[in-house]
Amino acid sequence: MTTKLIELLPALLWIIAVVMALNIIALTILRGHLFVSRMRRPPVYPVSWTMVMAHVVSFAMAIVPFPVYALTAGMMDIDVREFYEQNALIGAIIVIVLVMLEILVMYLQAHNAMETEMDRRLGLAVRGNKNSDK
Repeated sequence: MTTKLIELLPALLWIIAVVMALNIIALTILRGHLFVSRMRRPPVYPVSWTMVMAHVVSFAMAIVPFPVYALTAGMMDIDVREFYEQNALIGAIIVIVLVMLEILVMYLQAHNAMETEMDRRLGLAVRGNKNSDK
C-alpha cells in the first residue's frame, strides 16, 4: 500500500500543478476579458497580488514532482520508474508551457487594465474640458 502511494506521488503532484496552472489561466482570462474587443470590454482591473502569489505557488508546484521522483525512485518498481523516465521530458514541457501561459495572460490582463485606466482618465479630461469651456 505504501509503495503504491509512493509510486503515485510524483504523478499526483504533477496533476495538481497542471490543474492549478489551468485554473490560474482560466481565472485570468475571465478577469482580464481577454477575448472581448476593446469597444465592448467592461472595465478591467490590474492583476491582483493574490493571483501573482498563486502564480508563484504554481511555479513551485510545477517543480516539486521532479525532485520528489528523484528522492523516491529507489522505492519504486522498475516499470514505474521507466514510465516516469519516459514521460519526464513531456511532463516538464507541459508545466513549463503552462507557467509561461500564466505569465502571458497576466500580462494581457495588465495591458487591458492599463487601457481601462487610460480610457477612464481621458474621459475625465474630456469631461473636465467641456466644463471649463462653459
